[in-house]
Amino acid sequence: MGTNRPEREVPLARAAYIAAARRFLTAVSSYLAVGVPLDPGSSTTHVRDWSRDDVAALQELHTALGQLLETRRAYDAVRRRR
Repeated sequence: MGTNRPEREVPLARAAYIAAARRFLTAVSSYLAVGVPLDPGSSTTHVRDWSRDDVAALQELHTALGQLLETRRAYDAVRRRR
């Protein structure tokens, strides 16, 4: 985390990880609520298109997962250095 007070690094990293986990859970919930069609359809003539809401839900899910992974790795690194 890079603070001037090493004793604060673990709590700050933990808080960032918890915030990222909550964002991820919210993104998963939104994704499920939107009901993004992952199945392309029964044939090439009956393709299920994605709406703007579908794309937005998928993008948020992608971003939230990346943040979750990044903050967890940072939290683990800070705990190892202690």
